[in-house]
Amino acid sequence: MSADPAPRALGAPQRALVYASAFCGITTESLIGMLLPLWAVDRGLPPAQLGTAVALASLSPLLLALPAGALCDRYGDRRIMLWAGIGAALTAALFPLIDSFLAACALQLAGGLARSMSWLAAQSYALRAAPPARRNTIMGRFSFAGSIGMLLAPLLAGALVAGWGLSAGFALMAVWGGLLTLVALPLPDIREPGRSGTLWQVTGSAYRQALPLLAQTSLMIVMLLTLLRLSAAAVNASFYPVHLAAAGFSPATIGILFACINGAISVGSLSAAALIRHTSISAVLFGSIALSVASISAVPFSTSLVVVGGLSALHGLGLGLSLPTLLAAIGRQTAPSQRGLVIGLRTLFNRLGYFAVPVLLGMLVQGMGLRWAFVITGAALLGLLGVTYGYLRRRRLAYD
Repeated sequence: MSADPAPRALGAPQRALVYASAFCGITTESLIGMLLPLWAVDRGLPPAQLGTAVALASLSPLLLALPAGALCDRYGDRRIMLWAGIGAALTAALFPLIDSFLAACALQLAGGLARSMSWLAAQSYALRAAPPARRNTIMGRFSFAGSIGMLLAPLLAGALVAGWGLSAGFALMAVWGGLLTLVALPLPDIREPGRSGTLWQVTGSAYRQALPLLAQTSLMIVMLLTLLRLSAAAVNASFYPVHLAAAGFSPATIGILFACINGAISVGSLSAAALIRHTSISAVLFGSIALSVASISAVPFSTSLVVVGGLSALHGLGLGLSLPTLLAAIGRQTAPSQRGLVIGLRTLFNRLGYFAVPVLLGMLVQGMGLRWAFVITGAALLGLLGVTYGYLRRRRLAYD
C-alpha cells in the first residue's frame, strides 16, 4: 500500500480503526499483568522468581525500544503493528503449555517485546494521524479506547479462568493480540517521505539519533514522568494480584478489581483534555501520577472489597489522566519525522520502570512482607516525583 503522508485525509472509519488499535494494542499488557501472577501462584513460584519473570517482559523492550521506534519511522507503524500483533498472540498461546520458571522467562522476553511494539506502533500511528489542532481530543479518545479494552479484558479473563482455568485466560489474550493485526490491515500507511536505510542501519543508528533528544530539558522531564507513571503501574502488574489472592479474592473478583482500575482509566482519559483546559498540562501530569502512586501503595492495608475497589479506581483514574497528557506533551516537543523514535524513547523509560519495580518489590516482599514493600516503593516514587516537580518549577518550564 502506498504511503500517505497526509494524516488529515483519514476519514471517520479510519479514525475508528486508529482508536481500535489502542483497544487491541495495550490490552495484552493488562492481561499478562493479571494472568502471569496467577500462573506463578498456581505453579508455586516464590516472590523473587515472580518479580523476575514480570521484569523480564520489560528487558527486551528496554534494550530494543529505540530501534523499534526507529523501525516505525522507517517502515511505517502499520507494518510494525501487523507483525507485533502476531507475536503477541503466539507467545500468549504458548503460556499454558509450560510449567517451569525458565520457560516463563523465555516467553516473557519474547512476548514482552511483541506486546511493547504493538502499543508503541499504535501510539506512534495515532500521533501521526492527529492534526495538531485536535491532538488533545484525539489522544484522549485514543487513550479512552485503550482503557475500554483494558476494562473488558480482565472481566472476561476472570470469568474464563474461574470457569475453565488459566488456559482459557491465556487463550483470550492470544485472540486479543491477534486482533491488532486485523485492525492494522485496512489502515493506510502513514510515513514521512524520504525515509531510507536498511534494517541494520535503522536499528544501529537509533540510539545515536534518540539520546541527544534528552538534552531538551522539557522532553527529559516528560520521560522521567513516564518512568514514574509506569513504575506505579508495574505494582499492579506484579504483586497487586498476589495481595488479592492472599486476601481470599476469587479470580473472577480479581478480574472485577482490574476492571475497576481500567474503568477509571477510561474516565480519566476522557476527562484529561477538559481538565487541562481548566488547569495546565503540568498540573495534570504531576497530580495524576501522585494519585496513582499513593492509591496503589495503600492497597495492602485493607482486605475489604469496597476499600480495595475504591483505591484501585483512584489508581486507574490517575493512570488515565496521565497517559493522554503525556502523549500531548510529547507531541508538542517533537517533529512528525521523530514520532516513532520519541515514542520508542518513552517506551524505554516505561520499561525501565516495569523492569526495576517488580524486581525491587520481589526482594522487598520476600524480606519485609508485602505491606512494607508497597509502602517503601510508593514513598520512593513520590519522593522522586516531588524532586522532579521542584526542578520544573525552578526552571520555569511549562508544556501549554
